[in-house]
Amino acid sequence: MNSGINTQARRVVHQYSPKDRHAINRIQEKFSCCGADSYTDWSRSVGWKNHDAVPGSCCLEKGKGCGHDKDKAHKKGCISAIKLFLLKNLVWVGGVCIALGITEVFGVLVGVCLCLDIKSKNYENIN
Repeated sequence: MNSGINTQARRVVHQYSPKDRHAINRIQEKFSCCGADSYTDWSRSVGWKNHDAVPGSCCLEKGKGCGHDKDKAHKKGCISAIKLFLLKNLVWVGGVCIALGITEVFGVLVGVCLCLDIKSKNYENIN
C-alpha cells in the first residue's frame, strides 16, 4: 500500500492532467500540502507549465498570484499528509472494531449464563 500511494501520487503530480487537476487541488487544500514529496515537485511536472511557481492550492494564504512566491507555499508533500491522515483514522476504526467485538463477546457470555441458569432450575410444565 505504501509503495502504491507513493507511486500514484508522484505520477499524478508529474502529469497534472486536466481530468486530475480539480482532485489534486482539493487534496492540497484539504491537507495543507504541496506536491507529492514537496513543493519542488511542481518544477518537474510536465502538466504544470510554470516551473517557477506552484498552483494556487499550495498557498498558505489564498490570493491572486500567490503561487508565484514559493516561500508562501506549503512545504510538506501530500504523500506524508495523506499517510498521517490514514494512520490516524485507521487507529480510530480499529479501536471501534475492538470495542464492538468485546461488546459482542460480553453479550454472548451473558446469554450463555442466562441459559445455564434457566436450565439448572427445575420448572414444572403446566398442562
